[in-house]
Amino acid sequence: MRNLYTCTIEIKPFCIFLQQQKDFINNLNISHFTFTKHLNKGTYYLGKYLFTRKPELTAKIKDISILDLALQLEKDRIKFNKNKPLNSLSRSVLLIDANNNTKLFFSLGKCIKYLRKKGLSATQTLVKYINTGKVYHGYIYKYV
Repeated sequence: MRNLYTCTIEIKPFCIFLQQQKDFINNLNISHFTFTKHLNKGTYYLGKYLFTRKPELTAKIKDISILDLALQLEKDRIKFNKNKPLNSLSRSVLLIDANNNTKLFFSLGKCIKYLRKKGLSATQTLVKYINTGKVYHGYIYKYV
């Protein structure tokens, strides 16, 4: 297993460490092709994030959760891709269970897929529950 890092080039650069490539791809909603391209070429993703197998010596290791990094990447994608249309299905959905555990989906479609995989129905009723604060199938749903 080879270590992977992502670093930013902002005023206060920081480094995030994850052990597996699939963690970047699955948890941060980055396509395999895009991730591999930036990792191999050493180019910046969204003009800001560097993926590398070695930590950047000038960067500080920052203790940031995967959820917080995913939300930051989503905001940066919107800024970076501001000329691309953003439709309602591309809005991120956050699920919160009874134990306050969260799961982030980068589209309503991915959220529906997840619920159906768990054997739960996901219909128009689900859409009506988003941002109401009411529980549906054991989760509270929010657009982020």
